[in-house]
Amino acid sequence: MSKRIRARNLLDSFRYAFEGIWYTLKTQRNMRIHVLTGTLALMLGFYFKINYTQLSILTIVCSMVIVAEMFNTSVESVVDLYSRQRHPLAKIAKDVCAAAVLVSAISALIVGTLILGPHIFKFVVLKFF
Repeated sequence: MSKRIRARNLLDSFRYAFEGIWYTLKTQRNMRIHVLTGTLALMLGFYFKINYTQLSILTIVCSMVIVAEMFNTSVESVVDLYSRQRHPLAKIAKDVCAAAVLVSAISALIVGTLILGPHIFKFVVLKFF
């Protein structure tokens, strides 16, 4: 049995975590899209001066999508490590993780629309009409 790989100290743990974030950003197009749209939503929240409760909810749902994308990347990597051959169980694992990302993204879109929609609508109406 091989020796377990562990971080030597707390600083190494943080470094490994940031390497995971960087890897996901670098290799996953959807992660870049989720980070960009989440950042845009939060910037709009600050611009429209939404209350702290709404900003907190927006932050949570945006984070939920990003975390789901990271789990999806992790599961895909582990499945690919085990075998590159097509297998029905590997397909299920990958499809269910992708579905989790989709569900979280749709939920975030709904929450973002409920919170930011009225502000955006009012801004557009006042600006252009």
